[in-house]
Amino acid sequence: MRRAGLACFTVFALALPAHAEDCSKDVLAAVEKQRTSKAFRVSMVQPTVEGPVKMTVDYLPPDRMLQTVTADHMPGEQHTMLVGTRAFAGSGGGYEELLPHLAQSVVTEMKAAVGKPENVGTFECAGKQSFEGKDYLAYRAVDKEAKPGTPPDEVLARTIYVDEVTGLPAYNVVATVSGKAPPVMKVEYSYPADVVIEAPANAPVQKAPH
Repeated sequence: MRRAGLACFTVFALALPAHAEDCSKDVLAAVEKQRTSKAFRVSMVQPTVEGPVKMTVDYLPPDRMLQTVTADHMPGEQHTMLVGTRAFAGSGGGYEELLPHLAQSVVTEMKAAVGKPENVGTFECAGKQSFEGKDYLAYRAVDKEAKPGTPPDEVLARTIYVDEVTGLPAYNVVATVSGKAPPVMKVEYSYPADVVIEAPANAPVQKAPH
């Protein structure tokens, strides 16, 4: 199963320049508000050797999740669902119920996504910035493990864009500090009010391998 969601906040170790204002508490507050939302959606595109893979994960805390993966090389949408402690997987509208040990891994993934965060890294206030055509409060952390002498065009930074009105995260972007290259990762967050996740009726239990 492909991982997604709030784990994306901790891809690399982060630190601030000595002169920067530490605004990590603001990022933590935004993440906390997200995880206690009625519903939230995580969307991203991952490059692979077979082409880009689009992944969307809908979360209904505390224990419902629907992940949808699509790509040109895949035979339709691939789904993974969690309802309570039961997990399902399938495509084309058909599902199988996963065996308990596999379902537990989905439960663990869900808990990681909606559990109370202890640390989101160290972020500096970057002020208001425009991204994807809208102004956000931006918080930035620079990769502290970049080798000394690394050209500025290659130094990475993570920027969390927060909606000033709602206080919710809107984007989580990893890109070069220079901004001269496409993002290495771009995760979009949204908060749909119409998400419904129900266990599929009469889904057969997955057969154990012999």
